[in-house]
Amino acid sequence: MADCVFCEIISGQEEATLFFENDDFIIFKDVKPASKYHLQVVPKKHIRNIHYLKPQDKDFVEEMLVLSRYILELNGGDCNDARIGFHCPPYTSVNHLHLHVISPESEMRAYQRSRFESPKFKLVEDVISQLSKQ
Repeated sequence: MADCVFCEIISGQEEATLFFENDDFIIFKDVKPASKYHLQVVPKKHIRNIHYLKPQDKDFVEEMLVLSRYILELNGGDCNDARIGFHCPPYTSVNHLHLHVISPESEMRAYQRSRFESPKFKLVEDVISQLSKQ
């Protein structure tokens, strides 16, 4: 999609510090980390934001969560001290669905923490639960 930095990273036109890539997802370091580990799990398929997810996307979002935990732990992060979720429109910085994986959550500064709390931010488990109920 034109003018999407995440699509440019996926296509190799823009650089990023990559942690993982497969046919469906790419995981890279956030350019403005909120803690020691701050990863972005981005689907290669362009989905604008969480409002565009449908009930049939539940497994897709669950796969994002599984991958996020695996890559975080593989790189020394702690899933028990992590904040994993999505920004809610209009608070999205890039109009391409991306899952924030932040650890350690306990070391986030107050300013950083406020950027990743409701109503600006929704935990991935809450998104999965909402998709299950639709």
